[in-house]
Amino acid sequence: MPRLEGLQFARAIAVLMVLTGHVIAEAEHYFAIDLPGDAIPWTRGVDLFFVISGFIVIRAADRWQAGAGAFLARRFLRIAPLYYLFTTLMVLTLLAAPGAVKDTALAPGQIVGSYPFWPTERYDGRIAPVLSVGWTLNYEMAFYAALSLCLTLRRPVLAMGLLFGALALLGALSGPEGPFPSTTSSQIKTIWAFATNPICLEFLFGMVLARLWPRRRVSARIAWGLGIGGAVLLVALDATDLPRFLAAGVPAAMIVGAVIWPAPWQGWPLQRIGDASFAIYLSHRFTLRALTLVLLPLLPAAPWAAPLFCVLAVALAAGVGWLVFTLVERPVAALVSASPRSQPVPQR
Repeated sequence: MPRLEGLQFARAIAVLMVLTGHVIAEAEHYFAIDLPGDAIPWTRGVDLFFVISGFIVIRAADRWQAGAGAFLARRFLRIAPLYYLFTTLMVLTLLAAPGAVKDTALAPGQIVGSYPFWPTERYDGRIAPVLSVGWTLNYEMAFYAALSLCLTLRRPVLAMGLLFGALALLGALSGPEGPFPSTTSSQIKTIWAFATNPICLEFLFGMVLARLWPRRRVSARIAWGLGIGGAVLLVALDATDLPRFLAAGVPAAMIVGAVIWPAPWQGWPLQRIGDASFAIYLSHRFTLRALTLVLLPLLPAAPWAAPLFCVLAVALAAGVGWLVFTLVERPVAALVSASPRSQPVPQR
Protein backbone atom coordinates (compact mmCIF):
# COMPACT_ATOMS: atom_id res chain seq x y z
CA MET A 1 0.00 0.00 0.00
CA PRO A 2 1.52 3.39 -0.97
CA ARG A 3 2.73 5.37 1.99
CA LEU A 4 0.94 8.65 2.67
CA GLU A 5 3.47 10.98 4.27
CA GLY A 6 0.73 13.25 5.55
CA LEU A 7 -0.60 10.45 7.75
CA GLN A 8 2.81 10.12 9.41
CA PHE A 9 2.64 13.85 10.08
CA ALA A 10 -0.81 13.38 11.65
CA ARG A 11 0.46 10.46 13.73
CA ALA A 12 3.29 12.61 15.03
CA ILE A 13 0.87 15.37 16.02
CA ALA A 14 -1.37 12.81 17.72
CA VAL A 15 1.36 11.17 19.80
CA LEU A 16 2.95 14.51 20.72
CA MET A 17 -0.43 15.75 21.91
CA VAL A 18 -0.94 12.71 24.15
CA LEU A 19 2.64 12.85 25.39
CA THR A 20 2.47 16.58 26.14
CA GLY A 21 -0.80 16.17 28.01
CA HIS A 22 0.64 13.46 30.23
CA VAL A 23 3.84 15.44 30.81
CA ILE A 24 1.90 18.54 31.84
CA ALA A 25 -0.23 16.45 34.20
CA GLU A 26 2.92 15.01 35.80
CA ALA A 27 4.50 18.46 36.14
CA GLU A 28 1.38 19.96 37.70
CA HIS A 29 1.16 17.06 40.15
CA TYR A 30 4.75 17.18 41.33
CA PHE A 31 5.28 20.96 41.21
CA ALA A 32 1.77 21.72 42.55
CA ILE A 33 1.18 24.47 39.98
CA ASP A 34 -1.12 25.15 37.03
CA LEU A 35 0.63 25.38 33.69
CA PRO A 36 -0.85 27.53 30.89
CA GLY A 37 -0.88 24.68 28.38
CA ASP A 38 -3.36 22.79 30.54
CA ALA A 39 -6.23 24.58 28.77
CA ILE A 40 -5.52 22.64 25.55
CA PRO A 41 -7.17 19.19 25.27
CA TRP A 42 -3.89 17.40 24.60
CA THR A 43 -5.22 13.89 25.18
CA ARG A 44 -7.57 14.34 22.22
CA GLY A 45 -4.64 13.15 20.18
CA VAL A 46 -6.18 9.72 20.78
CA ASP A 47 -9.14 10.75 18.63
CA LEU A 48 -6.73 11.54 15.82
CA PHE A 49 -5.32 8.04 16.16
CA PHE A 50 -8.77 6.48 15.84
CA VAL A 51 -9.57 8.42 12.66
CA ILE A 52 -6.15 7.57 11.20
CA SER A 53 -6.67 3.90 12.03
CA GLY A 54 -10.04 3.83 10.29
CA PHE A 55 -8.48 5.36 7.19
CA ILE A 56 -5.47 3.05 7.04
CA VAL A 57 -7.21 -0.19 7.87
CA ILE A 58 -10.00 0.11 5.31
CA ARG A 59 -7.44 0.94 2.61
CA ALA A 60 -5.44 -2.14 3.61
CA ALA A 61 -8.60 -4.24 3.69
CA ASP A 62 -9.44 -3.20 0.14
CA ARG A 63 -6.26 -4.96 -1.02
CA TRP A 64 -6.68 -8.00 1.18
CA GLN A 65 -7.91 -11.19 -0.48
CA ALA A 66 -6.59 -13.78 2.00
CA GLY A 67 -9.75 -14.03 4.12
CA ALA A 68 -11.17 -12.29 7.16
CA GLY A 69 -9.30 -14.51 9.61
CA ALA A 70 -5.94 -13.78 8.04
CA PHE A 71 -6.75 -10.07 8.00
CA LEU A 72 -7.55 -10.09 11.72
CA ALA A 73 -4.41 -12.12 12.47
CA ARG A 74 -2.26 -9.61 10.63
CA ARG A 75 -3.76 -6.66 12.50
CA PHE A 76 -3.27 -8.54 15.78
CA LEU A 77 0.38 -9.19 14.99
CA ARG A 78 0.81 -5.53 14.15
CA ILE A 79 -0.03 -4.27 17.65
CA ALA A 80 0.15 -7.20 20.06
CA PRO A 81 3.93 -7.87 20.38
CA LEU A 82 4.88 -4.37 21.52
CA TYR A 83 1.77 -4.03 23.63
CA TYR A 84 2.45 -7.36 25.34
CA LEU A 85 6.04 -6.30 26.01
CA PHE A 86 5.05 -3.11 27.83
CA THR A 87 2.09 -4.73 29.55
CA THR A 88 4.46 -7.35 30.97
CA LEU A 89 6.91 -4.64 32.01
CA MET A 90 4.09 -2.87 33.83
CA VAL A 91 3.04 -6.07 35.61
CA LEU A 92 6.63 -6.79 36.66
CA THR A 93 7.04 -3.21 37.87
CA LEU A 94 3.91 -3.42 40.00
CA LEU A 95 4.97 -6.79 41.39
CA ALA A 96 8.44 -5.51 42.27
CA ALA A 97 7.31 -2.15 43.64
CA PRO A 98 3.58 -1.94 44.42
CA GLY A 99 2.43 1.66 44.34
CA ALA A 100 5.41 2.76 42.27
CA VAL A 101 3.23 3.79 39.34
CA LYS A 102 0.83 6.65 39.93
CA ASP A 103 -2.88 5.83 39.48
CA THR A 104 -2.14 2.16 38.74
CA ALA A 105 -2.81 -0.78 41.05
CA LEU A 106 -2.13 -4.48 40.70
CA ALA A 107 -5.41 -6.33 40.17
CA PRO A 108 -5.33 -10.00 39.03
CA GLY A 109 -8.54 -9.72 37.01
CA GLN A 110 -7.24 -6.69 35.19
CA ILE A 111 -3.97 -8.43 34.36
CA VAL A 112 -5.80 -11.47 32.99
CA GLY A 113 -8.05 -9.25 30.87
CA SER A 114 -5.18 -7.17 29.52
CA TYR A 115 -3.62 -9.79 27.26
CA PRO A 116 -6.73 -10.84 25.30
CA PHE A 117 -7.77 -7.15 24.98
CA TRP A 118 -10.81 -7.85 27.16
CA PRO A 119 -12.41 -4.70 28.64
CA THR A 120 -12.08 -4.62 32.43
CA GLU A 121 -12.98 -1.95 34.94
CA ARG A 122 -10.22 -0.46 37.07
CA TYR A 123 -10.50 0.49 40.72
CA ASP A 124 -11.12 4.10 39.67
CA GLY A 125 -14.04 3.19 37.38
CA ARG A 126 -12.14 3.52 34.10
CA ILE A 127 -12.34 0.73 31.55
CA ALA A 128 -8.66 0.12 30.85
CA PRO A 129 -6.02 -2.62 31.05
CA VAL A 130 -3.14 -2.66 33.51
CA LEU A 131 -1.13 -0.60 31.02
CA SER A 132 -3.55 2.31 31.14
CA VAL A 133 -2.80 3.72 27.68
CA GLY A 134 -3.82 0.34 26.29
CA TRP A 135 -7.51 1.26 26.54
CA THR A 136 -7.22 2.59 23.01
CA LEU A 137 -5.88 -0.75 21.80
CA ASN A 138 -8.92 -2.51 23.23
CA TYR A 139 -10.99 -0.37 20.87
CA GLU A 140 -8.55 -0.96 18.02
CA MET A 141 -8.87 -4.73 18.38
CA ALA A 142 -12.66 -4.50 18.65
CA PHE A 143 -12.65 -2.42 15.47
CA TYR A 144 -10.45 -4.97 13.67
CA ALA A 145 -12.66 -7.85 14.79
CA ALA A 146 -15.84 -6.12 13.63
CA LEU A 147 -14.28 -5.14 10.32
CA SER A 148 -13.00 -8.66 9.67
CA LEU A 149 -16.60 -9.85 9.88
CA CYS A 150 -17.94 -7.02 7.73
CA LEU A 151 -15.32 -7.70 5.05
CA THR A 152 -17.35 -10.75 4.09
CA LEU A 153 -20.21 -8.42 3.11
CA ARG A 154 -20.60 -6.51 -0.12
CA ARG A 155 -20.40 -3.03 1.45
CA PRO A 156 -18.23 -3.28 4.57
CA VAL A 157 -18.11 0.45 5.32
CA LEU A 158 -21.90 0.70 5.28
CA ALA A 159 -22.13 -2.40 7.46
CA MET A 160 -19.65 -0.93 9.96
CA GLY A 161 -21.60 2.32 9.99
CA LEU A 162 -24.85 0.51 10.75
CA LEU A 163 -23.19 -1.61 13.44
CA PHE A 164 -21.43 1.23 15.25
CA GLY A 165 -24.40 3.55 14.80
CA ALA A 166 -26.78 0.99 16.28
CA LEU A 167 -24.50 0.35 19.25
CA ALA A 168 -24.05 4.07 19.91
CA LEU A 169 -27.81 4.62 19.71
CA LEU A 170 -28.47 1.77 22.14
CA GLY A 171 -25.93 3.24 24.52
CA ALA A 172 -27.49 6.69 24.30
CA LEU A 173 -30.98 5.32 24.94
CA SER A 174 -30.08 3.02 27.81
CA GLY A 175 -27.18 4.84 29.48
CA PRO A 176 -23.82 3.42 30.60
CA GLU A 177 -25.44 0.92 32.98
CA GLY A 178 -27.45 -0.58 30.14
CA PRO A 179 -30.94 -2.08 30.24
CA PHE A 180 -29.96 -4.50 32.98
CA PRO A 181 -31.38 -5.13 36.45
CA SER A 182 -29.32 -4.11 39.45
CA THR A 183 -28.35 -7.73 40.08
CA THR A 184 -26.51 -7.98 36.73
CA SER A 185 -22.78 -8.66 37.07
CA SER A 186 -20.46 -5.70 36.79
CA GLN A 187 -18.54 -7.42 33.98
CA ILE A 188 -21.62 -7.48 31.74
CA LYS A 189 -22.20 -3.80 32.45
CA THR A 190 -18.55 -3.09 31.67
CA ILE A 191 -18.80 -4.85 28.30
CA TRP A 192 -22.00 -2.94 27.54
CA ALA A 193 -20.43 0.43 28.38
CA PHE A 194 -17.40 -0.44 26.26
CA ALA A 195 -19.36 -1.70 23.24
CA THR A 196 -21.84 1.18 23.15
CA ASN A 197 -19.31 3.97 23.58
CA PRO A 198 -19.86 6.25 20.55
CA ILE A 199 -16.12 6.91 20.33
CA CYS A 200 -16.13 3.91 17.94
CA LEU A 201 -17.74 6.20 15.37
CA GLU A 202 -14.38 7.93 15.00
CA PHE A 203 -13.05 4.85 13.19
CA LEU A 204 -15.97 5.26 10.80
CA PHE A 205 -14.92 8.86 10.09
CA GLY A 206 -11.55 7.56 8.93
CA MET A 207 -13.18 4.88 6.80
CA VAL A 208 -15.34 7.48 5.05
CA LEU A 209 -12.23 9.59 4.38
CA ALA A 210 -10.57 6.52 2.86
CA ARG A 211 -13.50 6.10 0.49
CA LEU A 212 -13.40 9.77 -0.51
CA TRP A 213 -9.62 9.93 -0.91
CA PRO A 214 -9.23 8.31 -4.37
CA ARG A 215 -12.24 10.19 -5.77
CA ARG A 216 -11.58 13.74 -4.62
CA ARG A 217 -8.70 16.18 -4.63
CA VAL A 218 -8.60 19.45 -2.74
CA SER A 219 -6.25 22.39 -3.00
CA ALA A 220 -3.57 23.17 -0.46
CA ARG A 221 -5.55 26.25 0.59
CA ILE A 222 -8.61 24.17 1.45
CA ALA A 223 -6.41 21.64 3.22
CA TRP A 224 -4.86 24.33 5.41
CA GLY A 225 -8.33 25.63 6.16
CA LEU A 226 -9.48 22.16 7.19
CA GLY A 227 -6.45 21.65 9.39
CA ILE A 228 -6.59 25.02 11.12
CA GLY A 229 -10.37 24.85 11.45
CA GLY A 230 -10.13 21.37 12.94
CA ALA A 231 -7.51 22.50 15.46
CA VAL A 232 -9.59 25.50 16.51
CA LEU A 233 -12.72 23.37 16.88
CA LEU A 234 -10.81 20.76 18.87
CA VAL A 235 -9.98 23.39 21.49
CA ALA A 236 -13.25 25.33 21.31
CA LEU A 237 -15.56 22.32 21.59
CA ASP A 238 -13.69 20.72 24.47
CA ALA A 239 -15.56 22.84 27.01
CA THR A 240 -18.97 21.93 25.59
CA ASP A 241 -21.29 19.09 26.57
CA LEU A 242 -21.18 17.53 23.13
CA PRO A 243 -20.38 13.81 22.98
CA ARG A 244 -16.70 13.15 22.45
CA PHE A 245 -17.15 11.70 18.97
CA LEU A 246 -18.56 15.08 17.91
CA ALA A 247 -16.46 17.44 20.04
CA ALA A 248 -13.18 15.67 19.27
CA GLY A 249 -13.91 13.15 16.53
CA VAL A 250 -15.21 15.61 13.94
CA PRO A 251 -12.28 18.06 14.40
CA ALA A 252 -9.90 15.10 14.30
CA ALA A 253 -11.44 13.99 10.99
CA MET A 254 -10.96 17.51 9.64
CA ILE A 255 -7.29 17.47 10.63
CA VAL A 256 -6.72 14.04 9.08
CA GLY A 257 -8.61 15.15 5.99
CA ALA A 258 -6.25 18.11 5.73
CA VAL A 259 -3.15 15.94 5.43
CA ILE A 260 -4.26 13.14 3.11
CA TRP A 261 -4.82 15.08 -0.11
CA PRO A 262 -2.12 17.67 -0.81
CA ALA A 263 1.50 17.09 0.11
CA PRO A 264 2.90 20.19 1.82
CA TRP A 265 4.09 17.86 4.59
CA GLN A 266 6.72 16.06 2.52
CA GLY A 267 10.06 15.97 4.29
CA TRP A 268 8.87 17.43 7.58
CA PRO A 269 10.98 16.08 10.49
CA LEU A 270 7.80 15.28 12.39
CA GLN A 271 7.22 12.40 10.01
CA ARG A 272 10.01 10.46 11.72
CA ILE A 273 8.17 10.88 15.00
CA GLY A 274 5.10 9.58 13.21
CA ASP A 275 7.02 6.44 12.25
CA ALA A 276 7.74 5.81 15.94
CA SER A 277 4.38 7.02 17.25
CA PHE A 278 3.17 3.60 18.42
CA ALA A 279 6.40 2.92 20.31
CA ILE A 280 6.36 6.40 21.85
CA TYR A 281 2.75 5.97 22.89
CA LEU A 282 3.33 2.65 24.66
CA SER A 283 6.68 3.51 26.25
CA HIS A 284 6.24 7.10 27.38
CA ARG A 285 4.67 6.30 30.76
CA PHE A 286 7.80 4.38 31.74
CA THR A 287 10.06 7.20 30.61
CA LEU A 288 8.04 9.78 32.53
CA ARG A 289 8.13 7.70 35.69
CA ALA A 290 11.90 7.32 35.44
CA LEU A 291 12.28 11.07 34.94
CA THR A 292 10.17 11.86 38.00
CA LEU A 293 12.48 9.66 40.07
CA VAL A 294 15.77 10.86 38.59
CA LEU A 295 15.27 14.39 37.29
CA LEU A 296 12.79 15.97 39.70
CA PRO A 297 15.09 15.80 42.77
CA LEU A 298 17.73 17.71 40.79
CA LEU A 299 15.47 20.61 39.85
CA PRO A 300 15.25 23.63 42.15
CA ALA A 301 12.01 25.19 43.39
CA ALA A 302 12.12 27.89 40.71
CA PRO A 303 9.44 29.19 38.30
CA TRP A 304 11.33 27.81 35.32
CA ALA A 305 11.74 24.30 36.72
CA ALA A 306 8.34 22.96 35.64
CA PRO A 307 8.59 24.22 32.02
CA LEU A 308 12.13 22.82 31.81
CA PHE A 309 10.91 19.46 33.07
CA CYS A 310 8.16 19.46 30.43
CA VAL A 311 10.54 20.20 27.56
CA LEU A 312 13.08 17.60 28.67
CA ALA A 313 10.39 15.00 29.33
CA VAL A 314 8.79 15.36 25.90
CA ALA A 315 12.18 15.21 24.17
CA LEU A 316 13.45 12.22 26.15
CA ALA A 317 10.18 10.28 25.88
CA ALA A 318 10.19 10.79 22.12
CA GLY A 319 13.84 9.71 21.98
CA VAL A 320 13.24 6.56 24.01
CA GLY A 321 10.23 5.75 21.86
CA TRP A 322 12.35 6.11 18.73
CA LEU A 323 14.89 3.64 20.16
CA VAL A 324 12.09 1.19 20.94
CA PHE A 325 10.79 1.59 17.40
CA THR A 326 14.24 1.06 15.88
CA LEU A 327 15.41 -1.81 18.08
CA VAL A 328 12.16 -3.66 18.77
CA GLU A 329 9.08 -2.65 16.78
CA ARG A 330 10.63 -2.42 13.33
CA PRO A 331 12.49 -5.76 13.49
CA VAL A 332 9.36 -7.53 14.78
CA ALA A 333 7.25 -5.92 12.05
CA ALA A 334 9.78 -7.11 9.46
CA LEU A 335 9.47 -10.68 10.73
CA VAL A 336 5.69 -10.50 10.55
CA SER A 337 5.76 -9.03 7.05
CA ALA A 338 8.16 -11.75 5.88
CA SER A 339 5.69 -14.47 6.78
CA PRO A 340 3.95 -15.86 3.65
CA ARG A 341 0.68 -15.98 5.57
CA SER A 342 0.88 -12.25 6.24
CA GLN A 343 1.20 -11.20 2.61
CA PRO A 344 -1.87 -9.78 0.88
CA VAL A 345 -2.97 -11.48 -2.32
CA PRO A 346 -3.05 -8.99 -5.21
CA GLN A 347 -6.50 -8.09 -6.43
CA ARG A 348 -7.49 -9.45 -9.78
